[in-house]
Amino acid sequence: MTCDRCYKPLDVGVHGLYHCPLEARRQAPVVRPDDIPGGMEIQHGLCNADGTPRKYYSRSEINLEAQKRGLMNWSEKYEEIRLKDARVHDDWLKSGEAQRARRDRDEQRAEKRLVRR
Repeated sequence: MTCDRCYKPLDVGVHGLYHCPLEARRQAPVVRPDDIPGGMEIQHGLCNADGTPRKYYSRSEINLEAQKRGLMNWSEKYEEIRLKDARVHDDWLKSGEAQRARRDRDEQRAEKRLVRR
């Protein structure tokens, strides 16, 4: 048997809270199932031949169909770093600086409308 904290044999040394160091966990406590409860309807790319949406009930079924059609998952082709710019811009839009800039633009547009009249 091995210690849950330090992963060393229990018969070697003292183990437990305050006795051995807590090592990083070696495996994730999550298992991603292959099946999709209720199914997932795909309307673009992997739809039926006549263009109607198709429902898939497992991830392996989706991957198999994509391989048959020569398609690949977006996350396999692109890294998530491409989304960073959008996240940074979204955070900026929520900031006070962006709100002040919008308020200033709105005031300038209102002044232009008044001048035109």
